Amino acid sequence: MKKYILSACALMIGSLAFGQVTNSAGTAPDATPVPNLSLDGDANTGLSIQNGDDNRVRVRQAGTSQSARTTQDNGTGTGGNLAWLMQTGEVQAASGVGNEAEVQQSGTANESFTKQEGDYNDAFTAQGQNNDASSGNKARIRQGTGQQAQDNFAAIEQDGDNNIAHTQQTYDNSEAWTQQNGTGNKNMILQDAGPNQTDGHSAYSYQDGSENETAIDQSGAGGRNTAFARQVGNNNQIKQLQVTSAITGNPGNTATVIQESSTFSGNPDLPVIEDIIGNIPIPYDVISFPTASNKAKQTQYGEDNNVEMIQNGVDNYGEQEQLSGSGNVAGLGQSGGNNYGKQSQSGDDNYAGLIQVLGWSGGNKALQDQQGDGNIALSSQYGNAHLLNIHQRGNLNYANTRQEGAANAALVVQHDGQSYSVEQNVGIGIFNTSAGGNQADILQMGPDGDFGAGAIPCEFDEPMNLDMTYDVPPVVIEDICDDC
Repeated sequence: MKKYILSACALMIGSLAFGQVTNSAGTAPDATPVPNLSLDGDANTGLSIQNGDDNRVRVRQAGTSQSARTTQDNGTGTGGNLAWLMQTGEVQAASGVGNEAEVQQSGTANESFTKQEGDYNDAFTAQGQNNDASSGNKARIRQGTGQQAQDNFAAIEQDGDNNIAHTQQTYDNSEAWTQQNGTGNKNMILQDAGPNQTDGHSAYSYQDGSENETAIDQSGAGGRNTAFARQVGNNNQIKQLQVTSAITGNPGNTATVIQESSTFSGNPDLPVIEDIIGNIPIPYDVISFPTASNKAKQTQYGEDNNVEMIQNGVDNYGEQEQLSGSGNVAGLGQSGGNNYGKQSQSGDDNYAGLIQVLGWSGGNKALQDQQGDGNIALSSQYGNAHLLNIHQRGNLNYANTRQEGAANAALVVQHDGQSYSVEQNVGIGIFNTSAGGNQADILQMGPDGDFGAGAIPCEFDEPMNLDMTYDVPPVVIEDICDDC
């Protein structure tokens, strides 16, 4: 069985402090270069500084060493500034390689669009920059054209409310990084990797605040796709989609979601489920959670797969889909009450691991559905009045559930290989209770079984539409003369 439940399980429900948010490319880049001041040296460069409101700057660079930086500072005004940067050039002539583009805007209702064509480019946009009055900003970065679009890096940082960040990267081996602090922010990262020299894409998103949304969409046949999204706060949403037909390099997909109602401090030390998913600590010192109501959905199509999700708080919904086969593996952890965790796997090596803890007041639901090939499910619930369904519809099966508490119910349906184990009210540590009222219902069917054609009632299936919409273009600019 694969290394299970991946790095996120080690992080499970404990303190998840990041200093500055980083990824494999380091901290968000400060795309500073500008100097040169010519006598050629393959010139281009730039620097624009505008103070006040309703300013506009457009920079277009074609040719060699390109570098552009624009700063729009509203002082104590409202903002409404526009910035538009474009860099292009032939990679063969090294004129579209290693370019830098930076935009910094303060205030409200600012808009920025940066477009880079070529390889090894670096774009950084910052809006708000710890300005509490910052809101309604839009930042867009577009990198790539044809095969001249690899190994690029895009970073967007926004402080304030109701901001939108949109990053699009085409071709291969690019990285995107977004951080937003505030309420009602939206972030979308679109990455499409072609073959060429490949190794896919990497996307990193961090949001701190409430009612925020993140969408990461990765596709192409370039091998590696890695998506990481973390949110701290309530009523947030994350959607991740990975589609790949890997033909070179690492075929693996990896998607990670972490949602917390608040950042936890201290490292809990009660490893009670090592026989289920490994050594996962449970923060027993955090008994009541503020409302979280976060939602997340992860979908993967094809190749090596790998998905993990952690949600802290109550009233959360987490859904994982691994469709169209390959290596699969999944891990979902929720702590708090009234959460719903759902895992679906279709074809190939499968394996899902799910745990719901600290739902002593109850109301958690878990659904694991596996259709075809290696199977193995594993699940664990701690507390009262939880519901668990495991459906294994074909091939090698094995299940295992564990419910610690009272008035819990478990349904296990297995077709083909089979084997099951259900433990209820097992009485470990603080979860020990003499109360009962648990129920278990198991249906196992071999190749010739029938039992009403393999009935699977009690499905409580509530597919969720995350309704995430991101309208970006304008920026526009125009004027510059015609009587301005």
